[in-house]
Amino acid sequence: MAKPKALGPDSAHLCTFQELPIGATAIGIDPTGRKTGLWRYNRPQFVEKIPPCQNSCPLGNWVQKFIGEFAAENLQEAWKVLKLENPFPGVCGRVCSHLCEEGCNREGWDGSVSIKRLERFLADTFSENNEIPIKRRKKQGKRVAILGSGPAGMSCAYFLTLLGYEATVFESLSSLGGIPRIGIPDYRLPKEIVEKEINGIVSLGIETKTDCRVGKDIPLEDLLKFDGVFVATGAHVERPLGIPGERIRGVVRGWEFLKQCNLGECHPVGEEVLIVGGGNVAMDVARSVVRMGRRPKIIYRRTRDEMPALHEEIEEAVEEGVEFHFLFSPVGIHQEGKGKLRLECSQMKLKGVDESGRPNPIPVKGAHRVFEAHQIIIASGEVPDLSFLTKDFKRAGNGLWANEWGQTSVPHVFAGGDMTNTPRTIAHAIASAKKAAIAMDRFLNGCDLSQSNSIPQSMREHLGLSGHKFEFVPELAKSEDLNRAYAPSDERSLPRKIPIEHRLKNFKEVNEGFSYEEAVREAQRCLSCGICKMCGNCYLFCPDAAVASSVDGEGYLFNYDYCKGCGICEKECPVGAIITRIEKGES
Repeated sequence: MAKPKALGPDSAHLCTFQELPIGATAIGIDPTGRKTGLWRYNRPQFVEKIPPCQNSCPLGNWVQKFIGEFAAENLQEAWKVLKLENPFPGVCGRVCSHLCEEGCNREGWDGSVSIKRLERFLADTFSENNEIPIKRRKKQGKRVAILGSGPAGMSCAYFLTLLGYEATVFESLSSLGGIPRIGIPDYRLPKEIVEKEINGIVSLGIETKTDCRVGKDIPLEDLLKFDGVFVATGAHVERPLGIPGERIRGVVRGWEFLKQCNLGECHPVGEEVLIVGGGNVAMDVARSVVRMGRRPKIIYRRTRDEMPALHEEIEEAVEEGVEFHFLFSPVGIHQEGKGKLRLECSQMKLKGVDESGRPNPIPVKGAHRVFEAHQIIIASGEVPDLSFLTKDFKRAGNGLWANEWGQTSVPHVFAGGDMTNTPRTIAHAIASAKKAAIAMDRFLNGCDLSQSNSIPQSMREHLGLSGHKFEFVPELAKSEDLNRAYAPSDERSLPRKIPIEHRLKNFKEVNEGFSYEEAVREAQRCLSCGICKMCGNCYLFCPDAAVASSVDGEGYLFNYDYCKGCGICEKECPVGAIITRIEKGES
């Protein structure tokens, strides 16, 4: 008796990936007469969800897109995608707070993708390339004035120029760049990086006027004659501690200290230096003082966990020998003999939360401590100067009032960056500028912003470049949506730093960035959460030959005549880009 042949394809002629599907057709059965989709009550669909990195990025970078192009080694395309949303990738690739990485689904597995350093790599690779990113609109015949040349001001000028407007930037100082140029030390952000990115923006045809202070060198009334105005003059007015002695000789402000250092005018500091504050300015001051041969002490009224400075900045300050004293708050400064100062502090404890929702420091009764130093640098924050604005401009706290689109109480005037109640990071400054530029474009084309419920917050949306392959589902692609079987453990690449002994007496950049091989490998760790990456799993695993490549080859299609709704495709999708919906009563 002949042995029965096993049901299935000839083992000598197994299907290749390209010859799939492996369902009925693979064993020679013609499925055209058997529309097994009639059995279906679950309907799978290809969708696009919001990658958590993009959702966490304040300035709306097209993270998944540029990293996907990077992983495929299409660096030129990755660069264009990145530049569409961010005119300062070299700056952000060094000093951004990288909230995108905190949102990354790999964060809880083996470390988030190093998005910040991939951004830096692209910026450094294409630093001399000032070509227009993807799309630029034709001239609109309207002029806009930009007050301030920091990240917000220059970004707004950049976006409005791409949208077809003639922009003129007015800057009170002799050089453009704001905080990145005069407020961040070279060991974090070399000046040549800022210079290149500023030059790239200006090369688009933006007019600039330096040494031009509004209200002194040019009347505000002249600027209000422009079709649109964006106010981004920053926050440079010191906020006093309100304690005795903070104006005496030897006490300086952190912002002024950094400004002098960056302009090459910084004078040697005393042997013993105290720094009051816990933000990035305090860290920058302390690490600059270290490079001048001193060992500074930082006084902060909360604990290390509450410090607003970037975690990596605190870590590097500790590495470099900065001394920290937590839970102390200054109550007075006194002049001592031999050029010394006494900083009198109350010891604090944390109890409850303050108005901002942070742990509230309160004095411990009868507990004090005195610190001595030759110089005290106060880095307790700054507020905007609103003196040049008329009473027509509504205020909000210490800043300028603006609605959710950046529009002030003077309709054709918008504002952003540190002038408003925007979080004080470079990413948030760029984000506020982009949102204002898009809203200003709408406004100058007759749109009533008070009636607009959905103003795009990214250039790709505003210019119609989002390019969704499938139905867009406005929900986050969560970790549990992904099939981790297709994401083997792959540890995050750590940045290289110059040795401590080589960095303590100079301002050379500490972080060295990735090599090309390291950068590509890191980009390939991206899981493409919620976005189909054409891996072929749905095509490969479908038992009913119900998945096919789309005509343009940019995605897949379901043939619902044969799909039985088994859900295998959804389970095997590595990125969570397939969902199934119950369709009662439908065939």
